[in-house]
Amino acid sequence: MTPVSLRYVAAALVATSAALLTACGYQPTGADHPPTAASGVASRMVEQAGVLRVGTNVPFVPMEFYAPDGSTLSGIDIDLATAVAGRLGLKATFANASWDGLIPALTAGRHDMLASSFGDFPERRKQVIFVDMLKGGIAGIVRSPDQSRYPQSSALCGKTVGVANGSATVAVAQSISARCVKDGGKAVSTQVFPTDREATVAIRSGRADVALVDSVVAQHLAGSQPRHYAAVLDDISPDFHYGFAVNKNNPALARAIAKALDSLIADGTYAEICAKYGVSGNALVARATINGGKQ
Repeated sequence: MTPVSLRYVAAALVATSAALLTACGYQPTGADHPPTAASGVASRMVEQAGVLRVGTNVPFVPMEFYAPDGSTLSGIDIDLATAVAGRLGLKATFANASWDGLIPALTAGRHDMLASSFGDFPERRKQVIFVDMLKGGIAGIVRSPDQSRYPQSSALCGKTVGVANGSATVAVAQSISARCVKDGGKAVSTQVFPTDREATVAIRSGRADVALVDSVVAQHLAGSQPRHYAAVLDDISPDFHYGFAVNKNNPALARAIAKALDSLIADGTYAEICAKYGVSGNALVARATINGGKQ
């Protein structure tokens, strides 16, 4: 898969990027560049490099992953970051880095933005600014013929549920199990796997009845492999927001990114990118918000 083509011509790009930067507190000097005296990363990357340096951590399908050629980055985060950079008159460049090192690298100025399935949570908002761009949650994945067997979470009582080690799905499975026992039912048998992928493969092999995964993962699997998988139980956990992360010292860049994202939402490019990876409906946001996560 290759990134979605941006649907605007060069002249429109210049006008749009200048308007977005001006709206966020930048005054263009000459053509479409902010003044040299403007503070923050946005000024430096536009005037000196013309790039938006994006940090990510691969893979997390469908948000960021390598295409079959093993080198081309694909995914919702990747395509949206590329489109946002384009709307600002910039070129997105991506660095695949360790998850634990992304926020420290952003704080140190090695990245301008992070696009790596970051949940907008209070503890993280102490470190970065989030521009929220997608809704997340936890859902179930089952074999397609079994979809009707799981109308609600109580259907998991007595079942074997696959979860990814260290993920929020572990606590969700435990909570459902405790509720089953309290209501007089059988406990959930939780099987912990290294990643979501192993958990979903366990369904196909019969080692698990259900896998609990991020809702965007469930949508992607059900949409791309409908003969094998179906998504269920999309209301078993509170929604949260995924966001692009920006250095706390650069709120102007966060505002510019939000404006760019809003323009992608308004003209349908945002929904088109998400649909390309099987994500639609309630997962989409109506507008970009800054630090809008409820969790």
